[in-house]
Amino acid sequence: MPYKILGKKEMAMNEIWYRLQAPHVAKKVKPGQFVVIRAFPTGERIPLTPIKWDGGEGWIELVTFVRGKTTMKMANDLKPGDEILNVAGPLGNPAPMKKFGKILAVGLITGMVEVFPIAKAWQEFGNDVTTLHVTPNPMILLKEDFEGAVSRHIIEGFDLQEGWGMNEIAQELVKRAVAKVKELLESEHFDMVFTVGPAGGQKAIFNVVKEYGIPMESDLHPIMVDATGMCGACRVTVGGEVKFACIDGPGFDAYNVDWDELVHRTGFYAPMERLALEHYLKQIQADGGDQ
Repeated sequence: MPYKILGKKEMAMNEIWYRLQAPHVAKKVKPGQFVVIRAFPTGERIPLTPIKWDGGEGWIELVTFVRGKTTMKMANDLKPGDEILNVAGPLGNPAPMKKFGKILAVGLITGMVEVFPIAKAWQEFGNDVTTLHVTPNPMILLKEDFEGAVSRHIIEGFDLQEGWGMNEIAQELVKRAVAKVKELLESEHFDMVFTVGPAGGQKAIFNVVKEYGIPMESDLHPIMVDATGMCGACRVTVGGEVKFACIDGPGFDAYNVDWDELVHRTGFYAPMERLALEHYLKQIQADGGDQ
């Protein structure tokens, strides 16, 4: 069945919000679960986390970070009224809903999108949730939503400097995240830390958190293909055992994750992803586009 785009807008720099008609997902999805979408007949499958949904009206809201060929083509070509070919889900396990106490939930860049429904549900369950968004200033998003959903929302933003590429942004991101998390853990008590974002940043945060012995859960984002446990692409080593992020996760105990392996595998296809994007941009230019 086709899935109509009910709304679309740019929420922040390189971050596109979509509202999709997907009643089978909207009726069943829980905080922490995800969907896999395929927008074009020859397009890749992309895992995305619903941030809001309405089971009665049958819609879900998603945000893409425009960083590769498919997300850029979606941003350029799709408009309200168009249809997404496939939306599979809900997939993965819901986040555990229980009384943890005082929680620090950290999202790096667009990882904050996935933090939102979980942090909101934890707060509603009776926890005291502080959310921390570490991001370049032009990419701040969902600020008002967080402020209305949790006890406290903190933004650790930074300006982008001329000449910076992804490496420089990633370095500044990790530096800011580590410093802010350490500052918060030094000044007050937390019963649990939760993280979403690039594997390298999550590893760096874990190295700080473990010094305090605080429990930490992380949503992991390894390479994912079918998202139903058949392909094995999203395998991660947790507690010395191979797990699949799609069916065993995406949330795992950070103390049991083999972070070095995860960071290494996450970048495996980066050269091919760059080539695909370069080819797409050349096609746009050949067709008379201005990108």
